[in-house]
Amino acid sequence: MTGNDIVDMKTAAAESNWQRPGFLEKIFTQKEQEYIHDAPIPTQMVWKLWSMKESAYKMYTRQFGGRFFAPQKLSCSLLNETAGLVTINTITYQTLTSITYDYIYSVARPGGTENPDFINSCFYLPQSCETNPQLFIHKKIIDSYQAVSGQVKKNTAILKDENGVPFLYCGSNLQIPVSITHHGNYAAFTIN
Repeated sequence: MTGNDIVDMKTAAAESNWQRPGFLEKIFTQKEQEYIHDAPIPTQMVWKLWSMKESAYKMYTRQFGGRFFAPQKLSCSLLNETAGLVTINTITYQTLTSITYDYIYSVARPGGTENPDFINSCFYLPQSCETNPQLFIHKKIIDSYQAVSGQVKKNTAILKDENGVPFLYCGSNLQIPVSITHHGNYAAFTIN
């Protein structure tokens, strides 16, 4: 299983003021605030840590259920430029983060997983899908799965379970975990 999160840097700059009083203290632990203050580009670090937390949160809620908003209970540790750890209660997730000029994208997986087997795709959303990006994203997920698996199945769809967790449903008996993220002009997914 995986979780993922993407932050469109232009959208984040237009919609969020992370420098407003109290924001860092509300969202980030003391150690994370030090990462931000020590970073050459603090804005990048804010959204890197945010995407790490969000991707791990998706993993945690998929595994254990129950949604919550307690960002300081998700504690990030940076291992190097791309790798990190996020701990929630006693559970630790490994994260890999890609930083580009346009977006920051993180994928979380269970700790101790060396080479997880999953499909991962990050992409720009064309203006033609502006009115219904979900439809465009779901089609990309289904097309990617069918291309990799070599199976074209009727009745393939992305549906959420009773907890709001998305799955790729293929026919009546196969459901595959999917993690989907969308922000601004960018989207990404993982299929396990």
